[in-house]
This record gives sequence, C-alpha cells and structure tokens, in this order.
Amino acid sequence: MRFVVSSDRLLFLLICFLLQHLHICLILINNNNSNDNNNNNLINNNNRLFYAKEFLTRFGYIKTNDSSLYIPPSAVRAFQRFVGLNRTGLIDELTWQKMREPRCGNKDLRRIQRRKRFILQGSRWPANGPLTFRIVKYPTTFPQQFVDTELTKALKLWSSSSNLEFEHRKLKKSNELQPNHLDRKTDIRISFEIGDHGDTEPFDGPGNVLGHAFFPQYGGDAHFDNDEYWTSKSTEGVNLFQVAAHEFGHSLGLEHSNKPEAIMAPFFKGYTPNFTLQEDDIRAIQALYGGKPSKSFSSPLSNNIETYQAVAKQMAPSVKSSSRISPLCLDPKFDAIIVIDDDTYIFKDTLVYRRSKLAMDYDYPKAIRDVFGRWEGGIWQTLPDHIDTALVWPNQNIFFFKGKHYWKTIRFQLQAGYPRLISDGFRGLDEQHFFTGRLDAAFVYSRDNQTYFVKDAMVWRLNMNVEFAGTIDVDYPQFVARWLHIGEKITSALQWINGRTYFFSYQNYYRYDHINHHVEDSYPTYPRSISEWWLQCEQEQVPTTSTDYSHISRWKRAALIFESNLTNIDTIKSNNGRQRSKDNFFLLNILIFMIIITYYL
Repeated sequence: MRFVVSSDRLLFLLICFLLQHLHICLILINNNNSNDNNNNNLINNNNRLFYAKEFLTRFGYIKTNDSSLYIPPSAVRAFQRFVGLNRTGLIDELTWQKMREPRCGNKDLRRIQRRKRFILQGSRWPANGPLTFRIVKYPTTFPQQFVDTELTKALKLWSSSSNLEFEHRKLKKSNELQPNHLDRKTDIRISFEIGDHGDTEPFDGPGNVLGHAFFPQYGGDAHFDNDEYWTSKSTEGVNLFQVAAHEFGHSLGLEHSNKPEAIMAPFFKGYTPNFTLQEDDIRAIQALYGGKPSKSFSSPLSNNIETYQAVAKQMAPSVKSSSRISPLCLDPKFDAIIVIDDDTYIFKDTLVYRRSKLAMDYDYPKAIRDVFGRWEGGIWQTLPDHIDTALVWPNQNIFFFKGKHYWKTIRFQLQAGYPRLISDGFRGLDEQHFFTGRLDAAFVYSRDNQTYFVKDAMVWRLNMNVEFAGTIDVDYPQFVARWLHIGEKITSALQWINGRTYFFSYQNYYRYDHINHHVEDSYPTYPRSISEWWLQCEQEQVPTTSTDYSHISRWKRAALIFESNLTNIDTIKSNNGRQRSKDNFFLLNILIFMIIITYYL
C-alpha cells in the first residue's frame, strides 16, 4: 500500500525538520566554542600555576616540590613580601608579571645572617692580597674589549666602597680556545654559557634568568647567559655592567636584598644611568670586608655622612674559618653522614651536627636521642649511640646501621618494629655473601641511583631500593679498590644535594665523577681535608688550601610546560570524541530524512 503525500505537506515537514536541526546545530556550535574557551582557559591557568610553582621552588620559597599544581599561600606571600607586593597569597596579575621579569638565577631565601635590610650569605674571601679574576669564556656577540671594560668597572664598584682589591688576569693565547682549562691561580672565573653548562643550573635562552654566581665558599665563579643581547650604555638589550655588578656581589658573599633600589635586589631594572652602589649594598659589603681605611662615604639616599672602619669582630667568617670551634675539628672522622631536606647531618659518638648548604649550624651539636626518636607507652624510643653508618633513600626512608642490626626513621620519626637484622631488610647482605656486620658506608650512587654497602675491602650492590624486597646482585661483592679506584679505606659515603657522590676516608674526602667513574680532576686535588672544606674549622687547626670549586645543587628548570597538561589534553580529546559522535548522529538523521523524501517523491 502506497501513501500519497501532498507537496504542501511535504514542504512543511521539510521546513520543520530543517529548523529543528538548525536549532540543534546552533546549540552544538555554541557549546563547542564554550568548551574550547574553557579548555584554553584551563590550560592557561594550569600553565601559569605550573610555572609559578617551579619559580617559587627554584628561588627558595617552596622547600620541597611535588607533581601537583598546589601552591602554598604562605610561599606566595613570602615572595610578595620580598618584592614589595600586596601579600594576597594568590598568583594575581601583579605577582605573575613580577615572576616573568628578567632576574638573577640565585635563590632569594636561604639560611641567612640579617643585618637590617641587606643579607650576608655567611662566607667571604680571606684577606691575603687582591682577589684575582679571569674571563675564561667571552660572549659571541659582544666585543672582548668592551667585556673587559664593563666587568672591570663592575668589580670597581665594590672595591670603591670596601677594603677589597681586584687583579685582572688575562687568558693566555694558548688557552683562548680552551675555556674550561684547569685554572689553579684565579679566584673568580667568569664565563658566558649557553643552556646546560655543567653546574646543574642551565640557562633558559633570552630573558628570564640572566646569570648566576657562586658564593666564596663554593668558588666564587660567575656565569652569564650567552643567549642574552648584552649591551653597554643603551636602553636596548641587557646592560652587562649592571648585571655583572649584581652577580659579583654574590661572588663576594652577598645574598639578594629585599630593598628594591639595591644592586643586590634580584630583578633587572633596565638600563640605569649613573648606576652605583646603594646604601644597602655598601653596608653589606663593609660588613664582610670593612670599609676603606680612614675614609667615609656619603649615603646616596641621605645627606648624612657615616664612617665605616674595618673592624674584625664585625666581619663575617671567611671561607676557611669559623667564629666558633667545633669538637669535630679536633677529630674529623665521623660515624655517619646523611642529608635531610637539603641539610647535612653528621653523626659522631653520641652527638649529631648539622650543616646547611652554606655553613655549619651553630645550634648544633645535639644529642642523637634528642633529634631522632618517638614516644611509645610514655617512653621515648630513640636510636643507639655510636652507629656504624646511615643510608637515605629518595622517599626519605632513613636506615641507621649498627653491628648486624638496623633502625628505620622517616625523616626524624623512628618507626615501630625496629631494630631488625640487616639480612632481613636487605636480603643477601649476610655471612653467605661474606658480610659479618659493622658496615663502613651505605649510599645511593649518583651513576645508577642504586644502593651500595661498603665493609672493609668489599662492596655490595642492592638490585632495588625497596626494603625486604631488594636483594644483593649476584655478581657482588666486589673489591672496593677495583670498583672505585680509591686505594684508601672508605669510612663513610653519601650522595649530596648537588647530585655528586662523596667518599670519606678518615680525615679526608673525595668527590667522585660518576659519569667517567673516577675521582674528579679538580684543583685543589683530591683527597681534601674534611675539617677545612666541610666543617669550616679554624685556620690554625687545619692545613691551608685554596677555595673549594664544588658547586651546590640548585633548581633544574622544567624542559616543557606541556607536560603539566597531559591530563587536561586527555580530557579535551575525550570531549572532542563525544562532540564528533553528536555531529555524526546529526548527519545520520539528515541522510535518513533524504532517503525518505526520495522514496515518496
């Protein structure tokens, strides 16, 4: 049976159908645009949060970083207070723009000694003649003679207001093509670098970080980003003289200042005619090195004339000395050494000492029982004294070894169920594998991030860093001297905050090149004195050597912000898939309708 449909009715049905689907199309298009805008806003907001968290972590406002995008409001307020913004605790537009300004790569917040506004890092160069500097690697886009002039002028800013003198040692012709050659006679080495240049602090191209410098305790070297457009006396590009004056302040022992007009403020302010030290900078440098003898200076911010004399008791400790004698200096051989939250803890007999990245902590030593332990049934349970060694894993599980037993803490909190046998927690570390107790060292090696145990002449390797599950590898034990190429007995070891592995042998230590698997070739050569380089003992107690050129580890910039949006992109793809399904359903309806019309016509 065939139905006959009039053309008027058929036209009416067609118009209704098209109007209905036109309405659906408009709704879908509007929703699609709205979803796109929401997705774009989500990505932009997450990008901003990711960058802000990495920024706050890098510059010392967040101590420990994780994979989440949560930023503690206290960290944001600390940054806002330091740079003089309203302390909202939010990443508002002013805070965001401040974070994006060109600046120095050194941290803003550390353990510091504060004198009014300016901040002292805690180490200085000893007063035994002029400080020498050498430019070992010149920029590729700025003439060398101008570089010499600008950098010398920047150092003169500091010598003009202090008891410092500088001597420029020019690079010999034979070494001009070898910028990284071993330089045994220069205090401050200056170089222009690109990207990752070997100090765990890569540059990031034009803008953002312009340079960084190491404090006297860590060699005083200054690095500048070669990708910047360096200029002189111009509002274009980045003024080399101004940035160098700031970085050399770090090389001399000054931290960042929270006084915006100070040279040691962390952000680059653009080209400034008549650029000179401010009162905050002058007070800081004279607190370290004293003023020019029998001279005064006029503060650029006031009409008052103030006189500063070089008084020893007002000056900060030098690199090689400390204002307080540590008992460890008399006998620097210790029982164990570990790192917790970037602080180094050194165990000897019944005491524990603490060292920050920069200096020994004078609130220590403390009794081990007062630092590590837990309450159980009204009794304070703690670690034993005279431990053999200790081991820290990246998850903050810490193991303390004594005899054939071990104890476990999570940071400072002693865990229940200990002590246990070493052979139970670290399977294979037993008499069948020639281990009889009393470890000398336990550490995570920088090359493979696996755990190694040392006892006398033997070394064992754990196949995974998991308690009770990890077992000793089948081709271990091996001889320490053959594996490490160190002939001395290893008495302790650790992977420090700069990612390097250090081996201690009684009163000396070695820093290890884990890439080439040998003791680092550096000057002064290894082994070096623990008392001088780690404990900052008084000069008369230890042999005199030169300044340490080891670099502290600081924040590594993320390679791609895109990685923070993987989850969001998966969500967007899912939304787009649902959108395509709706579009396909609409096209299917049109096709069915056209088939019906064709049939009746």
